[in-house]
Amino acid sequence: MADGTMSAKFMKSAFVGWTFTAGVYYPPDFDASKLMPVKALKPKGPQMMNIRMMFPFTMVCDSCKEYNYTGTKFTAKTEQIKGESYLGLKVYRFYARCRHCWSEFTFKTDPKNSDYTMESGGKRTYEAWKDADAMESQLKQEKEQEAAQDQMKALEQKAVDVQSEMQRLEDLDAIRTLNKRLGNRDSSIQSALDYLFQQDSQRSAEEEELSQAELKELKGFKEEKDQRELLEEWSL
Repeated sequence: MADGTMSAKFMKSAFVGWTFTAGVYYPPDFDASKLMPVKALKPKGPQMMNIRMMFPFTMVCDSCKEYNYTGTKFTAKTEQIKGESYLGLKVYRFYARCRHCWSEFTFKTDPKNSDYTMESGGKRTYEAWKDADAMESQLKQEKEQEAAQDQMKALEQKAVDVQSEMQRLEDLDAIRTLNKRLGNRDSSIQSALDYLFQQDSQRSAEEEELSQAELKELKGFKEEKDQRELLEEWSL
């Protein structure tokens, strides 16, 4: 080092410090008390979150009149609506853009009806199932109100419910009886098949015994014939 030349070890240390310690240098006049806290650097206001989701309903864009169909994937910005909730459930608003003209539209969650509500930028198409569910719930509420107001109607409704329950029990007993009959029929068919197989096996065993007896008889007849031929030869 005295003669102005730098050793390899010094050059390696200098290179590593220069490349892997960027931003670690502290100047002589550094004052840590002047640093801003991390909380002050965070953005203020409602926080947006980008999520990837699918259209929960079919929407017609107000700008281009094109359809954005249910199940189409898109990226939406999500925020929590402050001061709006239902039974402790939070309500969220979604900001998205049309896939055809990129116009912005918004919709939010509806936890009361387990659905979504369109706010701006588009219109939901007609959904028959939604009207059917609404009508069914309305009729149910009307029946409950009538039953609560009129005791005679409540008794009639209770009698109708009991009768329908008895009819269901009778249908269930009929199904069980039919299943039992079918099970007995299957067992009888199986026993008949077993009997036929047993008869067939016995018949085949008897045929084998007969064939063996015939073979033994033929063998004895042949031996007797051979003996007779030998006696005739000796007599000559």
